Amino acid sequence: MLSVTRITATRTLASLSSRAFVASGVHRNFSLAKDLTRKEKVEEDRYIRQIEHEAYLKRKAEKEARAEAAKPKLSAAEIAAKEANDIAVAEVFVILSKTGDKISDDAVNNLADWKLGKI
Repeated sequence: MLSVTRITATRTLASLSSRAFVASGVHRNFSLAKDLTRKEKVEEDRYIRQIEHEAYLKRKAEKEARAEAAKPKLSAAEIAAKEANDIAVAEVFVILSKTGDKISDDAVNNLADWKLGKI
């Protein structure tokens, strides 16, 4: 009989204490603290991503600067030859787009060289 009373009293007390806990507003304070913790975490993650992105942009700019410095300087004749080749390749692509034909990149370069009299 005492064990039944003890079990009933424990269950009733647990039920009442959980209701009193929720009614007291303490649960909301825990929830608010949890929400603030999440917000802080999101802000920290956003800040870290921003710093990483800025570092990436800096590394990319440095890499591009090194590539530009390592790039060989072309003479006036080489620049003129490259421009003529680019124009010839563009003409080949215009003709191919009108006819709807498809050929390989090597074939396009060969046609451009032929047009320029290199072949």
